[in-house]
Amino acid sequence: MAISHPLAITPRFGTRTRALIVDSHITTRNILASHLRMLGLGQVVQCTRAQEALKEIEKLGFDIILCEHRLADGTPGQDLIEELRRTSLLSLRTVVMVISADASYNTVAEVAESAVDGFVIRPYSPGSLEDRLIAAYRRKEALSKVFDAVEAGRYADALKLCEVMYGRRGAYWTFAARMGAELALRLDKPALASQLFESVLAVKAVPWARLGIARTLAARGQAPEALSTIENLLATEPRYVDAYDVLGKLHAEQGNLQAALTAYRQASQITPASVQRAQKYGILAYYAGEVDAAQPALERAATLSTPSRQFDPQTLLLLALLHYRSRQTEALRACHARLADMQAQSLAGEGAPAEAWRRRLQRFGRTTEALDLCLQGRLPETAQQAAALAEESRQADFDIEAATNLLSLLTELRAAGVPLADDEAWVRRLGLRFCISRHATEVLVQAAQAQRAYVQLLRQAHAEIGEMAQAALGQVLAGEPQRAVEQLLLRTEATHNAKLLHAAAATLSRYRDRIPAAVDLQARCEALQAQWASAGSHPQLLAPADGDNVGEAARGSAAAGGIEDGVLSGVEAIAAAAR
Repeated sequence: MAISHPLAITPRFGTRTRALIVDSHITTRNILASHLRMLGLGQVVQCTRAQEALKEIEKLGFDIILCEHRLADGTPGQDLIEELRRTSLLSLRTVVMVISADASYNTVAEVAESAVDGFVIRPYSPGSLEDRLIAAYRRKEALSKVFDAVEAGRYADALKLCEVMYGRRGAYWTFAARMGAELALRLDKPALASQLFESVLAVKAVPWARLGIARTLAARGQAPEALSTIENLLATEPRYVDAYDVLGKLHAEQGNLQAALTAYRQASQITPASVQRAQKYGILAYYAGEVDAAQPALERAATLSTPSRQFDPQTLLLLALLHYRSRQTEALRACHARLADMQAQSLAGEGAPAEAWRRRLQRFGRTTEALDLCLQGRLPETAQQAAALAEESRQADFDIEAATNLLSLLTELRAAGVPLADDEAWVRRLGLRFCISRHATEVLVQAAQAQRAYVQLLRQAHAEIGEMAQAALGQVLAGEPQRAVEQLLLRTEATHNAKLLHAAAATLSRYRDRIPAAVDLQARCEALQAQWASAGSHPQLLAPADGDNVGEAARGSAAAGGIEDGVLSGVEAIAAAAR
């Protein structure tokens, strides 16, 4: 028999409380909506498909989301919920529940692992629904101070609060342990994160805690152990999609793109409604040269995304390149038109992020326009567009993604006989700036694979950066750290290579007491860091783009962290640059 909770219900279920029902069956939707109104909810919105739900949530936001376990189009309700978590469209305080008539063990276990706030089995009574909603709200209330700290960006404070709840072992301590572990990873405290994950595993063998252990191993630089842990986890939980995300990221970090591609393909197949996973798989497949796999994945992402803040317009650019190769002019122009629409919408934004987004879309638009001009045979105009894009490569916000796109464009145009008088100088400049590691160099090389001359220039640039670092290493070993820093900074000013800059900063920090001009060199170093240090990571290939781990932990998901090297110390930094 359901328990009445008049005092608890009153402040939560009122005329301003918004609920979303996602269910393919009109009768069950209407019954559920009626039950929610009986509890006092004033606003209830109904949807039949996952994409409709995404649009409604982006537009309105909801206090409660009730989703059918499996929708009529075959989409699992957990896929929708996970996509909302990954893209930070859910408030930490939103109550999310799954509803199903299937009470089998497999279904219950699957829903439990998705870490929703409740599971309602049909048939149910309004009282039992009320009880589950109240239980979910009580848990949210117990963690409310942690949520406040996370949303305010006070992660250290949030971690302390989680540690207190964990230490008391009171109600909801496992939730606090999970959030605390994610916060510890974010704050570079893998030992604490491991302790929290292990504590949860000691009382219940939940897959997310096992994955957490793997992530702490990766954070400590123990990649082989992390990979082994994930593979063992997937042997027992073959549909645990978050594990494939982390597995793919780890393989990408190790430079094993084929293994990363396999992991991302499996993640995309398990969650066919995920825009981000389709994009990640499609983009990686494109750069791995697997066009037959890339195009359908990119097209699926483009179709799923309309409209969506989750969508990365890089997808449209790569599709435009594929359409250019197959001479599909109208399809290419459709990509160009959609990019133009996105750019027009972005003009309403203000501030630096909006400006950076606008400039990125502008580059995409210029690239697709150049491809269209080339198909029309207007080669001199095509060359002008390419030259304008190449000139932009001198700018600080021109990152490695922009570099790979420019290389892809130049490769196609050179093959088409477009008169590019300075293309090899442009490619050399890109190589000297963005060959910051073997991985980065291989990404650039893959973009230019069809032009042997470009590939040779990029590999030569990589070797030159290594020689510059090796020369500085020799100066340090010869007892001349100031000269080493001076030379590294001069090379950075000429090439804008972030790897050389990191090595200079680390050497200056390590040998500061032996460098008379340390103050002046520090000022130069900081000025260069402010301008050039952040443009060396590719949003899809050199970084995970997996969202906010702490927020995902609060809602039950786990993801992976960054990939780029930190600033090493002294000789180690220069040696790393030399590699």
